Amino acid sequence: MTKMTQPNLKQSVKQKPNASTAKKVAVKSDLKLNSKMYFGLLTFQLLNLLTLVLQFNFIYLIFAIFALALQFMVHFKAFRQAASNTNPAITLYASPKILPSWIILVLALSGSVGIALAGQTLGLLLSMIHLLCFAYSLKLFEITSRKDLYQLVVLGIFVATSSLIFIQSIYFSVAVIVLVLANFWILIHYFAPTMALPAQTKLLAKLSLYSVPVAIVLFIVFPKLSPFWQVPNVESAKVGLSDSVKIGDIAQLALSDELAFRVSFQNNNPEHSQLYWRAMVLDDFDGVTWRQDQQEEGQHNKQRYGSASLNHTKDSVDVAIKGTGLAYQVIAEPSFQSWLFALDFATSEQGNIGQRDDYALFYRGIISQTLSYQVTSYPKAILAPNLSEESRALNLALSTDNNPKLLAKAQQLRKQYSEDKSLINHVLAEFNQQDYFYTLQPPTLNNNSLDQFYFDTRAGFCEHYASTFTYLMRAAGIPARMVVGYLGGELNPNGNYLSVYQRNAHAWSEVWLPESGWQRVDPTAAVDPERVERGFSNNLRQEYNHLSSGLFSMQSIRAMQWYQQLKMQIDAIDYQWTRWVIGYTGQKQSRVMAQLIASLKQGKALGYFILILIGVALLFYFVKSVQVKDKPKDRIKALYLKTLALLAQHNVVKIKSMTAQQFAHFVDTTHPDLAANFSPISKSFTELAYQNFEEISKQERNKRLAEIQGSYRKLRWQLWLNKLSVK
Repeated sequence: MTKMTQPNLKQSVKQKPNASTAKKVAVKSDLKLNSKMYFGLLTFQLLNLLTLVLQFNFIYLIFAIFALALQFMVHFKAFRQAASNTNPAITLYASPKILPSWIILVLALSGSVGIALAGQTLGLLLSMIHLLCFAYSLKLFEITSRKDLYQLVVLGIFVATSSLIFIQSIYFSVAVIVLVLANFWILIHYFAPTMALPAQTKLLAKLSLYSVPVAIVLFIVFPKLSPFWQVPNVESAKVGLSDSVKIGDIAQLALSDELAFRVSFQNNNPEHSQLYWRAMVLDDFDGVTWRQDQQEEGQHNKQRYGSASLNHTKDSVDVAIKGTGLAYQVIAEPSFQSWLFALDFATSEQGNIGQRDDYALFYRGIISQTLSYQVTSYPKAILAPNLSEESRALNLALSTDNNPKLLAKAQQLRKQYSEDKSLINHVLAEFNQQDYFYTLQPPTLNNNSLDQFYFDTRAGFCEHYASTFTYLMRAAGIPARMVVGYLGGELNPNGNYLSVYQRNAHAWSEVWLPESGWQRVDPTAAVDPERVERGFSNNLRQEYNHLSSGLFSMQSIRAMQWYQQLKMQIDAIDYQWTRWVIGYTGQKQSRVMAQLIASLKQGKALGYFILILIGVALLFYFVKSVQVKDKPKDRIKALYLKTLALLAQHNVVKIKSMTAQQFAHFVDTTHPDLAANFSPISKSFTELAYQNFEEISKQERNKRLAEIQGSYRKLRWQLWLNKLSVK
């Protein structure tokens, strides 16, 4: 590869710098990069930044693209100019400073000010990450020394590992680990250039192997600290259900294949029809939108970010516990919300989980990472056997301006049925017997009119029926409210757990009956029973496949059995990773350490602990002892023999009577085009055979070995091109 100097050097290429000038340049910069090395750094810079691309705001993305493109264009032009120069003295690109210092300073100051101003919306965490990535993007503009190269690579490692704060799946984690190891390989490759590529890889693997036991010990023992940063850009990051529901919102959500949470039961899994995962209770209806009660929500927000004491806990909620508890573990995906998912009636002993007056669980904070929590539910519990006057008034509140026909219908039913259960059964029978349809493509309603849905269109999704039913109950004088959450889940037999997706989002109603408390009523079960019993009915499944199909649809692949099995296996691996690694929280660590200390005190685990230490020591000793340390001379001899075999495949055969020197002369005479790459290999082998190779320094031997390995690769490529041209 041709060599080049800094593109902004005033000195002509043909001019040879004197000794004093060269000394000054050497003092100023001890970094020498060729084009291959530089563009490798640029590639890894791009890969490191890509791990955080989903977290960047638009302004920084534009800046990063501009910075990377500018670096590529300027350096490519500089290297191209150097490549056209025939001066053999110029081989490396020294001190690639492509912009004046004052321009870099202006970019750095303006970027810092911009990040500081955007910090209010980004949050502390994202602001810190943006600042880190901003410095990383600017660093390659001015990299003049080996220290700068080291700083650049270390910054890249921090950038790549920062992405694990947001995405922690096993596959993304493995990808980040591989990228981090590749960044370390850059350091080895540059600071040990004479070391052969296999030796570099071997060294990297050895260091990685040595670090595994240390990482495991630190993971188990090092205290798990709670995040100290502010939640980043919560409003724009919300996923899944919203804290308000309009007609049609859940139908749109039902088209998403995004994972919401996973559940594993300690004993047998309940029936599908019993898997109503409560998320929120919506008891405030303005005729268009269902919301949580604003007063209670305000109290809830104070609790969520307040002290450890909760005003609304299971101890203060009016509940009559009956039956056996159902224990299970929930692993919720990041939703950037605070509500949790659980079956009725749910309790949790975790200190970071509270319970509202409406029996919904919530997390004290924002779920910005995968969250694991233990829950015990009592399906037979009676919720609020005695309804307070405040709660009764709240769940009878009604907007009478939007749906007059439905209001008149409810008053008519009230006159017809004096018993609440009879009235409820009549409305459900109407949904079942009359021409009501369950569909993912409901007709558009004027101002979300329930009147238009109930009397005219008669086609809708779960929120249409739940909203209409709840309105009818309130208009008839029965306390009612709408509940949103998820229904069912897909069983993964590989791990015996349920996966609940966004397409499982569901809405149902709750009515209050004397002595029975709050009772779940799902109007969807009357319209489309298969939806409740098995998830999607056949008609709904066909509709779903149709809506999600297209040019790049995966429906044909999803229908294949091998794809389903592969998907379940991959998901099972990720589930176990999430359960045991991501779910290893501070509370779990405290329990593990307490059990370990108790066992050590009893002397039961002390022997096992000593045996493990001895086993690890023996393992390292065994790995160290079985390593084959090939001497450079042996590797040169092996490479020479390999070269002879390569030449023989292309009809350049060495006669047994020929010496190495004679064969080298033969190749030089008969195939002068191959002599340039074959001569270094033959020369090194001759020195090995007729000279004392051990007198050469270790550094020189490694350098010699690296050179002839490069010659072998060039020779192999040349022979392949010659063969191709003959054909």
